[in-house]
Formats: sequence, C-alpha cells, structure tokens
Amino acid sequence: MMKQFWILTSVITLSLFSSDRLGKRPVYKIAVEVTQGTVEANLLRDFLKEQIQTSGRGQVSLPMNGFDSNIWEFNKEGMASPKTAEVLQKLNDIDKLALITTEDGQAVISFVDVLHQKLEYRNSLPDSLSKTLVFDFLGFLDKKNIYLALSETGTGSNSQLKINSLKPTYIAGEPIRFEIESSEDNFVYVVLVPENQKGEPVLLFPNQFQNDNFIRKGDKVTIPDKRISFKASSTPSKDRIRAFASREEWKEFQLRSKKEDSFYKILPPAVTGTKATARSMVVPQTITASIEQSPVMEWDYQIISR
Repeated sequence: MMKQFWILTSVITLSLFSSDRLGKRPVYKIAVEVTQGTVEANLLRDFLKEQIQTSGRGQVSLPMNGFDSNIWEFNKEGMASPKTAEVLQKLNDIDKLALITTEDGQAVISFVDVLHQKLEYRNSLPDSLSKTLVFDFLGFLDKKNIYLALSETGTGSNSQLKINSLKPTYIAGEPIRFEIESSEDNFVYVVLVPENQKGEPVLLFPNQFQNDNFIRKGDKVTIPDKRISFKASSTPSKDRIRAFASREEWKEFQLRSKKEDSFYKILPPAVTGTKATARSMVVPQTITASIEQSPVMEWDYQIISR
C-alpha cells in the first residue's frame, strides 16, 4: 500500500521567485570545539575543520573565547540541560556547534543546533576509525545543507514556471493536485520542504510514477498524477512547496525511496548506497549549486486545524 503524505493548508500565499544569489551557497556557521583536550581530540578537531572548510560545507568560526568543556549535557530527547541552554543562548554569532571528544579509545562527534538548543547528531567510533567518523558526520551535514539550500535559495522574479489549479484552502483528507507549466524547456523539480528540519524534504516531482521531469515549453503536467495519494492533514505546520526550473538535470543528487513510498527523498551521494569507504564518501563542492542556480516558484502554507 502506498505511503500517504499528508498536509492541511488553510491560507496559501503564492509567490514567483528566481535565484538572485548565484554563487552564494547557504551554509551554516559552525564552531568546532574540543571537550577533552587530548592530542587525539585536537587532531580530530583540526581534521574536521579542514574538511568543512575545504569542501565548502560550512563557515568555520574562530575558536570560542572562554570555552567551557564541562557543561554540555543533553537529555534522551536531545534537549539541552538548563545550564547548557543558558550557555547556548549567549552564542549569537554561530548556527551550529560541533563538539569533539576522545575517551576510552573512542572518538565522539556531537552536533548542536544553537538556536533550538538541541543535539542533532552524535556518533562514536574507535580512535583508529576517527576519519571514518568525520565522513559519516559530513554525510549528515550534506543533508542539512541540502535542506538549507531547498529552503533558502535566493528569491527574485522572472520565474519560468506557471501554476494552475492550486486552491487557497484544503479540507483534511482532500486530495491535493495541481498543474504546472513551463515557459521554457526545463527539468522541473517540485519539493515539499517541511518547516520542521527533522523531516526530510520530499520530492513530489519527479516521483516513482512520473520519472520523466523534463517539461517542454507550453506542456502541462499534473502533480502528482492520479496514481499517487497526496492528501490534506490536520497537523498544523508552515510547510512549503518549491518548484525549481533547471536547464540541467540534478545529476549529483541521489533520489531514494522505500518500496512502499510514492515520493522520493533528495539525498547527497555521501549517504546513499551500500557501505562506502571514507575516500568514496567525499562529495563535490557543488553539492547544492544546481539548487541555487535554478529559478524557483514557491508556495507558503499557513496550516491550521480543521
């Protein structure tokens, strides 16, 4: 049975956008700090910083002044303890905090969302596999950067896409379908970007039943088609749908879904496929370039209960 993706929309603000920030990659400003000042931890910190900087995966900030290595505590849900939250509230110049620890022969990387005061990632491997641990973390960071690029690609005018049949409101359980038209020959990607970053972006088009996403000038395509269920739900949120028009196919991304899913997820090469070596998990610096260089049409949804 097909997995259904649900969304309730009450007010839809329709805007047409295109990227005006070409060449500027939306990435996080990251502080990388050691919580235990061992030689191994310092080496791991320096290696991680180098990988983030040289690959353009983030902006690495300067070392934090007066860094306290003893106050980083999080509960089972990843929420910061009161003492840790108090410190995080003072970190106004960074987005994320990477904490490096080596103890009892284990290397540990923790990744903290400063704004939401929450632990987003934590993994450990033996010291001998510390570089593999770094590349596992970079795969996670790639997913975060893709979400950021899909969410924050620059806006402007001159969209090459036109939308038809998208209603301003939907009732819970009502199928949502719309028609999209391109003014030029384009590869078209339509993405549901959830407000909650824990939810990965869902690629509404192309999908498992509509694999050909090259739309010629003047052609109209219904998204999704009648073989796929995409319905309104009563869950409140501020999710958005973004449609990208690209002259080139997004070949650097992997599209993946479970057998029971109708829609794909957009994933970087670093987190797809079978087991990979650290060397093979290095991804190109242009991982989000095709997103940022594609004119985008956006729908913001104010979601309320029924």
